[in-house]
Amino acid sequence: MSGRDLDAPKEAGAGHVGRIARRSVPSPETRAAVRAQAVDLGLWLAAAAFGLLVASLVIRTGVELTGSRTATEPVRGLAAAGAERAAAPFRLAWRAPRLAPAVLLPVSVAIVTLALARRSTRVRWAVLLLLGFAGSLAWSVALAAAAGPDLSGGLRPPPAYLAAARAVGDDPLGYLADWGSGPPTGSPAAATAATADGGAVLVPGPAELAGHPPGPILLVWTLDRLGIGGVAGSGEAVALGLALTVLTAAAVPLVAVAVRSLCHETAARRAVPVLVLTPWALWAAASPEAVTILPAAAALAVGVVGCEPGRRWPLLWALASGLLLGVTSLFDYAAVWLGVGVAAAYFVRRRPLMNVFTGLGALLPFWLFFAWGFSWPDGLAGARASAGVTTMLAWLAMDVAVVVLAGGPVLARAVRRVRLTPGWPFLVGAGSATLFSLCAGLAWGGVEQAWLPLAPWLAVAALAPRPRPDGPGDTVRAGDLPMLLLGASALVAVILRVVLSGG
Repeated sequence: MSGRDLDAPKEAGAGHVGRIARRSVPSPETRAAVRAQAVDLGLWLAAAAFGLLVASLVIRTGVELTGSRTATEPVRGLAAAGAERAAAPFRLAWRAPRLAPAVLLPVSVAIVTLALARRSTRVRWAVLLLLGFAGSLAWSVALAAAAGPDLSGGLRPPPAYLAAARAVGDDPLGYLADWGSGPPTGSPAAATAATADGGAVLVPGPAELAGHPPGPILLVWTLDRLGIGGVAGSGEAVALGLALTVLTAAAVPLVAVAVRSLCHETAARRAVPVLVLTPWALWAAASPEAVTILPAAAALAVGVVGCEPGRRWPLLWALASGLLLGVTSLFDYAAVWLGVGVAAAYFVRRRPLMNVFTGLGALLPFWLFFAWGFSWPDGLAGARASAGVTTMLAWLAMDVAVVVLAGGPVLARAVRRVRLTPGWPFLVGAGSATLFSLCAGLAWGGVEQAWLPLAPWLAVAALAPRPRPDGPGDTVRAGDLPMLLLGASALVAVILRVVLSGG
């Protein structure tokens, strides 16, 4: 055997090691993507720090944070100025960090989600939608369980909603007729309910819940009538809270379907992990208000899919989208303006007649509830808050801080790529709803819950390709999955969970 033959295995081994080394070295494209994400993360950190600084200055300067709908009625959520100042810019109060073992739950969910995120482009579409729903549910439940003081504490709906649902009794139509007319004798506004810690809260009646239509209360009442209790006791309240969380998590597959229709499947697949690991999930568990995201996402998904070229029965799809928008309007006064995004999608695909059927469909729930005694315009008029310019500017600054923190670092990338996304109709709808809530005085505190239905659409632009495709739309590529920003968003959610009270 020659020396050359003896050296051959060594040379082969050296070549194998060299190939492994080359594979372990990141490509220039990967390094550029990481640098871009690092820049986005730095911009978000600067914006978050600035927002918290502004909120701190607002509190320290003693700016008046209360407003009124009438000369004597304080705005819901702003009457207790001391509590608002302790919590600003959020409604939940800041607290000393507490690292309970339950914090490991959201950390574990985040690790598993990040490990599976890169496979989002390879699994079957139906399986991915199911995983997105399960991941969103697990993330919301894990964050709620870490709220303390026990694992079920964050999974109980607000006691005020339970008491209001109890007051509906056997006459939901009578409750609707009394909505906005002032608390009559024996109404929920005239009673109190016990909280989990033994305290007492004023049970919400028409005056206190004027910031929202009666949809959330009627949803709690309906679930209780279906046997998913909560009105009777605290143990049943956990089951009710889980049911509400399931309904909220079901919006993730619907958002993905809408993104797939307008931005292509690759972008939709990569959007699923982004939709799951959002800090906004802190306010998604056991919240009747958060369920607004479900009919809102369904309305946009049905409208966008229904106007696809070649889709059969487009006018029926448009009517269904309108009906869902009408249902959305019964949960939140501002979220119905997401319908502007549906109209923008019809404009892109040149389906003007669908606007008419969507509008007719949206009016049907209005007419039905009006026949039952609830006037949506009157409810909106009662929800509008009047405040001085200084108060409005102060809350506007703090609302921006809330959006930056609740949106997470992914939001910075989305803002930088707004001009590149083919999903701009979603942004138009979310922007219209935001502008309406600001102009109507609905956004003076508590936007972390009020704007939850808008949150997923703000993140769509994060998956936009850069540079802009040469063609009229992105039909092949999508922006790379921002793993660094995704992990940072999960970390932000865990940190906020540690430093914010459970409710």
